[in-house]
Amino acid sequence: MISMRDGQFKLNEFLLIDDTAKTIDCGKAEDLTPLCVQANIYESILEPCVRAEFEFYDAKGLFDLLTLDKKKIIIDFTTNEDNPKSSIRYELYIFAVGLRITTSDDKASVFKVQCTTYEARESAGDTITLSRRNEEAENAVKACLQLITTETTVTGTKPFFAEKTRGLHGFDFPLRHPFEIIDEIRLEYAMSREFNGHTFYFFENKYGFVFKSMEMLIREGIKNIGDKCFTQSTLTNLNVTGAKWRNILTTKLILNGNEGIARQIGAGAGFVREFNTVTGKTEDFEVDSTKLEFETLNKGSASSTLKAQNEKAKDGKKGKITPIIFDPKMGNARRAEKFNHMPYYIAHFLTVVIQITIYGDSTITIGDVINCTFPEASGLTKGEKKPVNEDSAMTTGNYMVTKCRHMLTFNEKAEYAQSLELVKDGIGGTPQPDAN
Repeated sequence: MISMRDGQFKLNEFLLIDDTAKTIDCGKAEDLTPLCVQANIYESILEPCVRAEFEFYDAKGLFDLLTLDKKKIIIDFTTNEDNPKSSIRYELYIFAVGLRITTSDDKASVFKVQCTTYEARESAGDTITLSRRNEEAENAVKACLQLITTETTVTGTKPFFAEKTRGLHGFDFPLRHPFEIIDEIRLEYAMSREFNGHTFYFFENKYGFVFKSMEMLIREGIKNIGDKCFTQSTLTNLNVTGAKWRNILTTKLILNGNEGIARQIGAGAGFVREFNTVTGKTEDFEVDSTKLEFETLNKGSASSTLKAQNEKAKDGKKGKITPIIFDPKMGNARRAEKFNHMPYYIAHFLTVVIQITIYGDSTITIGDVINCTFPEASGLTKGEKKPVNEDSAMTTGNYMVTKCRHMLTFNEKAEYAQSLELVKDGIGGTPQPDAN
């Protein structure tokens, strides 16, 4: 139960402290609430870490007395005081300070501060060597995180949530940035034990670091969807289930370009050939797309991009050949299957991309599944007795939250909104479970 009005939040902590401080009770913490105009915190399943931008308004010259070098910002806020787990808390390290701009009345200065998490800062500067034999992909990722320069934050070590992967691999990465290594592991090595898509993501959200396949995120997200139900309507929903639906403020449907994006990240015509380093033999891998079953957000939905992928696959042998090295001495994972299936899953998943703005909800983070109901864009209603539009079969359903921008404004009302980028894996179908 949300204890505040829509669009409001409670700020638990908003402090500037030394980046080496292990506790906020260090005598050096400065309250930023009176100085901050707004904050934008960005999460994405395509980025390994969270980043943020804070805008400050200083009319008293207080920042002239502060040194922003080697400082970090702690922000902790919630939209539900009754649920401690709903809080969003980040420790963000300053890496850039914008130019100060004097206001038109010469009474204050305004400037922006760019921040990111500790691991992102260290990974950009440090190089590590990772050498493993007969290792699971998730353990290799965990090892990379442990090799990043150790830091004990105010909240302690960040949790790491990983899906159990299939097969053992050999890894040999000399002097590479940690997040570069992790990205290569997720793209080229990680294979799911339970699912066919083998499309893995590594990202940071409010809970910690996540290394899971999209299909596992869908399964867990549907299980935990709860009351994350949103609707776009100008009329009040008066039926008995109407209380659980929350309003979508703005919507932008990405109509074109989904197939192009899919091709850029792995979909499209292609052919996989495996080379065994011990026997010296090659083996061609083909896939029967009719036998591929993916975990889906909406049962029975149709994927137009997946149909296009099937057409491209018919000419696969004439297109790009992807050679896959298989060394039995280093591991037993047959990675050719991953490269075989991934293009189909990527094309399948990017059927509908939509961007929405909602009142802020601190329980929502990237990797979550939410349910959205959108009206048809025809402008025609059901009639005089039911002056509402029919639900859109194309856009209504369950969605995965792939990007989230937390937009906080620090004024008397403490306003909070979220801009979400959502992805749906088909048109039509029944949400799993049926949110209606």
